[in-house]
Amino acid sequence: MAAKDDHKLLLRKLKKQVRALQKKEEAAKNQLRVALLKIRKLSRAYKVRLAARLRASKARITEAKSSYAKAAEEIERQLVKGIETRGKALASAISKIERKYATRLKRKMSKKSKTGKTRPAVKMKAKPGRSKNQVK
Repeated sequence: MAAKDDHKLLLRKLKKQVRALQKKEEAAKNQLRVALLKIRKLSRAYKVRLAARLRASKARITEAKSSYAKAAEEIERQLVKGIETRGKALASAISKIERKYATRLKRKMSKKSKTGKTRPAVKMKAKPGRSKNQVK
């Protein structure tokens, strides 16, 4: 009987150990599940933070592009303005020169008309194959 009692006692101890191990296994599974949930939560938060940084960087890039475009537009406007002012200055200088030479030419023409000197008329030669009446 003693052997039978020993076996029962040993069986109880083993069952008790199995239950303890099963409880430990359940606790470990729960810990693993909680740890995985935390990891997922942290990864989601990290992804959200990275996405926010990316959006901010993209916004800065587009802002910089627009400011560069504005600066380029301003430079272009200044260049066009400078070219236009130079063009106006050149046009006024050319018109002054033209007026100067026009007045000189008028004076020379008026002097020639007062003196009575005229240039002799140039006679046109007839081209071969045409008569004198056809010369234009």
